Amino acid sequence: MTTRQTAEACRPRIPFVSTCPRCGYIQAQWYTHSVLVRLLARGHPVEAYCVMCDLFWQISARDRDGLAVKLAVYRRSAGLRCRQLLNVVRLATPKTPIKND
Repeated sequence: MTTRQTAEACRPRIPFVSTCPRCGYIQAQWYTHSVLVRLLARGHPVEAYCVMCDLFWQISARDRDGLAVKLAVYRRSAGLRCRQLLNVVRLATPKTPIKND
């Protein structure tokens, strides 16, 4: 595994489900946030995979729209977590300036 693959494997994955067109089973799919954003932004297909049938297929336009909403919510909640952390850091800093003698 390369360094890039290792770094990508450690990133949070966005789960979604898609139904296999051959067998009809609902299959869980997992992509990293950055990969999904890149695929959707560039208009590339997002593929799903069925383990039972060993089959790949492109997800529907409706599923793509659902993913875009899910990514927007994820980005918003990640931004809130970061802002809260920044607020904690600000509260921990001294209010009076440090004098350099």
